[in-house]
Amino acid sequence: MSAPETAFAALEPLDEIVTVNPSTGEELGRLPALPRAGIDAAIERSRQAQAEWAQIPLAERRRKIRVLMELLLEERAAIAELIALEQGKPVAEAMAAEIVPCLGVLRELLRITPGVLKPQRRPHQMLLFAHKRSALLRVPFGVVAVISPWNFPFSVPLPEIAAALLAGNSVLFKPAPHAILIAGKIAELCTRAGFPAGLMQLLYLHDREADYLTAHAGIDKILFTGSTAVGRRVMCNAAQNVVPVVLELGGKDPAIIMADADIERAAKGIVWGALFNAGQVCASIERVYVERPAAAPFIAACLREMEGVRVGDPLNPDTDMGPLSSEAHLHKVLLHIQEAVEKGARLLHGGTRIDRAGFFIQPALLVDVDHTMLVMREETFGPVLPVMIFDSLDEAVRLANDSAYALSAYAYTSSKAMADRLLCDLEAGTVVINDSTMSWGEPTAPWVGHKQSGIGLTHAELGLLELTRPKYVSYDRGQRAPNLWWYPYGPDSLRLFTAAADLLYNRRLSHKLAALAPVLLQKRFLHSTHWAALLRHLNRLF
Repeated sequence: MSAPETAFAALEPLDEIVTVNPSTGEELGRLPALPRAGIDAAIERSRQAQAEWAQIPLAERRRKIRVLMELLLEERAAIAELIALEQGKPVAEAMAAEIVPCLGVLRELLRITPGVLKPQRRPHQMLLFAHKRSALLRVPFGVVAVISPWNFPFSVPLPEIAAALLAGNSVLFKPAPHAILIAGKIAELCTRAGFPAGLMQLLYLHDREADYLTAHAGIDKILFTGSTAVGRRVMCNAAQNVVPVVLELGGKDPAIIMADADIERAAKGIVWGALFNAGQVCASIERVYVERPAAAPFIAACLREMEGVRVGDPLNPDTDMGPLSSEAHLHKVLLHIQEAVEKGARLLHGGTRIDRAGFFIQPALLVDVDHTMLVMREETFGPVLPVMIFDSLDEAVRLANDSAYALSAYAYTSSKAMADRLLCDLEAGTVVINDSTMSWGEPTAPWVGHKQSGIGLTHAELGLLELTRPKYVSYDRGQRAPNLWWYPYGPDSLRLFTAAADLLYNRRLSHKLAALAPVLLQKRFLHSTHWAALLRHLNRLF
């Protein structure tokens, strides 16, 4: 789940990283930033540790992940409170959106890893290769850099780290500067779970120093979660060494409300989907399109829901929405609201800073918006709900798809036919009907974005495969005559391969039968094949 850039880190000295409590603006702690020589040394340690770790049986790697899961379960309450303190989401939300999904992903990884990573036999379809044995292996990349955001500082990096380690990689973990205490807790859990020294290293870096890490020749793969702007830079840096990347970037996720939807239920789902984690979610609802007959009751229901949202201290169990992450980010959200109002939008609720310590804002409900406004085109990443009216389904789909981003999309309707069309026509990595922002909590759901929302994916078996290289291997016992496609060529070679083309690929049975003898009776073929394998191939051919 991505987070946009802020200028906050640039205000701090190069040799220290400072983290603050967003509810008070007070400093929580500071740690020395790692210099470039330290990055070099960490990469070297990581490579040495990975070489040994890759030789450890998968059963032992899984055992350590199981211990990690047990430690997380035991300490879930304290970790949720730490997330509320340093990141700002309410404790209940931290438990629901960070702890519980991590436990689900870890258990799913334990379940699927043996099947996903086991060698897969590749029976040959080519008759001339019948004597060989081949397989597809999944092998680790080596040193994997995990660069995580501040908005989900626990549930984004921990599953990626666990998957990378299960696949046999080592990990260099660069957390967001706003979440260094939470990152320290992740590193502590990994140490207590028994992972070898140097295998999972925590790098405290300012964001601007991440360029050196992502352009480093010692990195074998990069998993980055953050803004699209920074993602482009990561991609350019990685290209210097042709290093593959997984980029989970921004979103401007739409929601469509059809007139046949349960309006009260839709309003509840939309308001929650726009405001949870104070809207600082790449998959949060940032644009709403409502069918004209339902517009007035839907907007009224959203207003009632928003008026009931309790903004305050995330450590208070009665709080629904905590603060934004920083002063700079608060100003960006206010700028989006102000620009929309100046262009003609009406502010029905909130949209102002709360007069108290910290970075709090009243959630905003905007109507009469259009696609010339920042709130409908750029990632706001805050508790702002802009609502636009449409008259036809074609118009709604066109508006929803009119974005550079395509992470998630949502729709509310009671019609199965309508739902089927929206599932097909909406451009997004994830499309959800009659719910909001739910797939993050499902361990079997891959997290994937289209367009400028990202490249590659995480979670589930597809995410695990992202952390391995495919390696095709083939074994020929080499105890027979030279293979028949080797030198020397001659008239017999041409006759053999001409007949083989008919035998293998011609759909007419007469042509296949006519080609059988010229292939099977060719001397070099007889000397190089294995008859048991050959009979299996002939059975498939006919």
